[in-house]
Amino acid sequence: MEQRTSLVTGGTGGIGRAVAGRLAGAGDRVLVVGRNETRGQEVVGDLPRPHPYQLHTYLPADLSLLADTVRFADAVAAHTERLDSVVLCAGVFAGSPEWTSEGLERSFVLNYLSRFLVIQRLLPLLGAAQRPRLVLVASAGKYRDTLDLDAIGPGQAQRRRHLAGASQFANDLLAVELSHRLRETGIEVACVYPGVVRTEVFRNARGVPRPLQALAMMVQRIVGTAPDAAADTPAFLAQDPAARGINGHFYGPGRRQLEVPPRAAQPERRTALWQASERLVEQWLAGPPGEAGLRGESPRLTACPTSTAPAVGPVATES
Repeated sequence: MEQRTSLVTGGTGGIGRAVAGRLAGAGDRVLVVGRNETRGQEVVGDLPRPHPYQLHTYLPADLSLLADTVRFADAVAAHTERLDSVVLCAGVFAGSPEWTSEGLERSFVLNYLSRFLVIQRLLPLLGAAQRPRLVLVASAGKYRDTLDLDAIGPGQAQRRRHLAGASQFANDLLAVELSHRLRETGIEVACVYPGVVRTEVFRNARGVPRPLQALAMMVQRIVGTAPDAAADTPAFLAQDPAARGINGHFYGPGRRQLEVPPRAAQPERRTALWQASERLVEQWLAGPPGEAGLRGESPRLTACPTSTAPAVGPVATES
């Protein structure tokens, strides 16, 4: 039988774990990515196996480190010849900056920059699938543009009040830009806002005042949905044949299509972020791929003349 293979980052908890469960339950073989080996093996052991050939796999990775991101991404090729879908769920909420051993602000790398890098490294595997899907779980147009491109380099950070929103808005720009650059490849890109979800995101938040942390957790308990319910939209977009024409679209809870805000569709803003991101990850894009032995040129998306076209889709507007 032809077997679908999906990869889920942040798959050891919260929405990511729920997405992995839904994809596995519908027949996909799932590669689960996360930092905690014990939880990762537990999740893989608990995933549904409707078919005996579903050999789910845990892949360890610290996606706040670019070196580990590229190691994991290249190692994926040792486990599969293609990826039918990639769902990027890994992320954190931070109220104060924290720098990694690579000199970059941790939440920005985990929420955005490692996504930029892993997508490029996995392009050959996505391109080998018949109907590949790329789903970014973020805030899908909920944040205004507070992204300061001069504050994303080594030793730099966004202003504290913009720390969380800046990386989320970067995902908006990335989703729209990718939808242009990949539109001739057959890879469809969507960005999903899962809503308020009962996860550990605020309990694990760093640099957030305790009263605010307690308030956020209370709101989660009162109005938040369960992770499994929140996983419905990203899992549907990643897997279901009925999800057609999703490229460049934003979605919310209940599979509801959202308007792509004009600020996320600005060609010059998208291009500026792309170029800044390329400079930050340049050493991990150059040269031959890593240990898994991906063949051919480095899977790097370069600037193209059509990247300034109007946005695809309706533009009206750690786990």
